[in-house]
Amino acid sequence: MQGVRLSHVLKVLSLWNAFLHAELKLKAKEQRAAIADVGCNKAYFSATALNYLAPGYGNHLQLLYKSHANRAVYAKPCGGCNECLQNPPDRIVSGQRTVDVFCFEPSEIHFVSLTQARNALYGSPDPTSKPPPHQATKVNFHIVPAAVSNASGIAHFPVNCTGNTCSLGDSNVAFQAVNVTTVDEEMRSRSVSYLDVLKIDTEGFDPAVLAGAYESLRGHRIGLLSFEYHSLWKRSGGSLRQCVRYLDDLGYTCFYDGPTLAKVTGDCWTEAYELRRWSNIVCVVRGTDMERELYSGSYLASPELKGGKLGGGKKKWGA
Repeated sequence: MQGVRLSHVLKVLSLWNAFLHAELKLKAKEQRAAIADVGCNKAYFSATALNYLAPGYGNHLQLLYKSHANRAVYAKPCGGCNECLQNPPDRIVSGQRTVDVFCFEPSEIHFVSLTQARNALYGSPDPTSKPPPHQATKVNFHIVPAAVSNASGIAHFPVNCTGNTCSLGDSNVAFQAVNVTTVDEEMRSRSVSYLDVLKIDTEGFDPAVLAGAYESLRGHRIGLLSFEYHSLWKRSGGSLRQCVRYLDDLGYTCFYDGPTLAKVTGDCWTEAYELRRWSNIVCVVRGTDMERELYSGSYLASPELKGGKLGGGKKKWGA
């Protein structure tokens, strides 16, 4: 199940945008990329990725912000941490003819705002259409009015939620019924063969979302994933150690996000990492160039790999 929070993930994103760039670049030659934004909120995470993949539209963060501000329903239309002010990347990923964004958002107010912005900026999703005039990339922005968990069903979500911290755990507020889906179900039903990026920000229910992505993760059909970790994980009964081991068994290596990444998979795990304070975890398929890129940004990096060099030295990756 899913709450809504995005601001902190975007704030941290600036610390690993080079790694996001590296993952997306690997797919550029295929001319198609796909991003799943679970807990989409105002879609500023998706907009950041689109600034890499579809720069011809302008600054997607500012474009979305202007639409949200014009609707005048948000106290902080720029986001809790002023996400809309984040500078565009100094590097882009060229060659993308189509970018599919799957924005999962159970809040009705956010859904209406996102739909209005999407229709004005990108039009309705159409997998058969070509890029618009004077654009190299077609953006198919799919807005899914649903929560995401480990099983499909119905859940309750706060009514008239406009903030960044709305959650299924909120009390003393009115609720409305919302649909619940899973990552695996959505990838099957939408015929999505591969997600370049999966971002999860669900106010404590991230372990449930990961459980609902089991088949996709087992098949390594998700390249890069990021999820939030903090004290609200008690809502789902999960622990970071459980999730790291789960992902390790499925062939993913995980790192604590930060200016210097800290590997938490395998022998690098220590109980001190189970701190239950706000943080983010980023994971990639073991043995890939993307893992080497993340490793080179961690405190474990050997001298020959400093600076983000890929494939240097004789170290065996994934051991």
